[in-house]
Amino acid sequence: MWPSATAEGAFGRSHTGDSNAASQTALRMGPRVPRRSVPVLQSKAMRVSVLGAGYVGLTTATCLADIGHTVTVFDTNPERAIALRRGEVPFHEPRLPDLLANVVASGRLRPVADVEDAMTDAELILVCVGTPLDLDGEADLSQVHAACRSIAARTRATPVVIRSTLPLGETINASSWLSREGLQTVATNPEFLRQGAAIDDFMAPTRIVIGTPDGRTNTAAEALIQLYAGISAPTLVTDFNSAEMIKNAANAYLATKLSFVNEVADLCDAYGADITAVVNGIGLDPRIGATYLGAGIGFGGSCLPKELANMVRLGHRRGLAVPLMAGAAQTNEQRPSLIVDRIEDAVGSVRGCRVALLGLAFKPNTDDTRYSPAIALAEKLITRGAVVVAHDPVARLARSESLTGFSRAENVVDAIEGSDIVVLATEWPEYLDLDWPDLATRARGAVVFDGRNMLDAERVRAAGWRVMQVGRASR
Repeated sequence: MWPSATAEGAFGRSHTGDSNAASQTALRMGPRVPRRSVPVLQSKAMRVSVLGAGYVGLTTATCLADIGHTVTVFDTNPERAIALRRGEVPFHEPRLPDLLANVVASGRLRPVADVEDAMTDAELILVCVGTPLDLDGEADLSQVHAACRSIAARTRATPVVIRSTLPLGETINASSWLSREGLQTVATNPEFLRQGAAIDDFMAPTRIVIGTPDGRTNTAAEALIQLYAGISAPTLVTDFNSAEMIKNAANAYLATKLSFVNEVADLCDAYGADITAVVNGIGLDPRIGATYLGAGIGFGGSCLPKELANMVRLGHRRGLAVPLMAGAAQTNEQRPSLIVDRIEDAVGSVRGCRVALLGLAFKPNTDDTRYSPAIALAEKLITRGAVVVAHDPVARLARSESLTGFSRAENVVDAIEGSDIVVLATEWPEYLDLDWPDLATRARGAVVFDGRNMLDAERVRAAGWRVMQVGRASR
């Protein structure tokens, strides 16, 4: 059987998959759209089997149960299934634990570790297992293959929806994976769940994308349309390849936009412009918009880096250079070195310095450290001789304690005590209102590099700190 796809973390960028970008602060993103009320089913409830209780699978199963369906979610680990029945979520996602506990208590969601039990009487099966990158950078489809073999051994007729993210051109092979004569009972349904806002994104999506072999509604697509009855969103039924491309291209575009604004921020540093003013100015143009224009230390998470790299790889396979996307990936890869260069240009070599790193998750409201720019920055600082003491409200790192030059602090004060430099790497709300006057007395050097431009720089400077920000003049 296949292992669960969880939001696991490790020091360094592990090869596992999921979704989304470096988040933006309220100033950069604009006002948040209020959460809509829970959708009400407009047709009969369905019996649904969800294979995979990782980030996408568990969120999908929980939300489907919340809107009225009867859902069984399968995990290969019996202990995990038992914990889910207690409402315990194995990763950090706001509001999900309470919602999970409610739907389990209601009987609409049943976590199981027996795949036979999971698929009994199901009217629709959703495959939500992981497709992590292997050491060669290719998507590892072993979990998808294993899930499909399990389905094939038990049913050849129940509609199957592949919600896992597949490389372009792979879904057409689902008929052989499922041992079916054709693909009339198979569809894809790419997910667009942002970590930290997954429930809102499921309940009030910007769009619902359904892929079928020829772009026409088939049995599986009809089942999906019924499944999402009551959720108000534009629904697009297209062919497999186009559905896959929509998912990959959307994230590649967002990644490119982030790399673009980081390069603009570097030009602002070089010429004395203020990136905040620049973003406000260009963001007023409706052709550009202000979202995903937050300059910083780079983007992370498993989705954007993975799918940007995948788009470049797909282009190369057909003899296309795709230089824009290749450049965006390179810009992000180089970001940690450029940030450390800027710090050293301002304060001198970091060799022998104690650096307090605030934030390890790739964005706030998640414990996911996959491809985290904060961790990439920590690695670069250590490479140049610094000692890094990190704090994060929820992120946990495997193997981190054994890395020379890196340690964890239980709280912000302990991280900053005796530090020469403070680097704010993840825009957790907890870091907005720190007692900067008190912390200035505890640090050995009152220097802070705000890698997310989230601090009120004037207030922090008034507390005795030298403040550096990305694309903004420092004092």
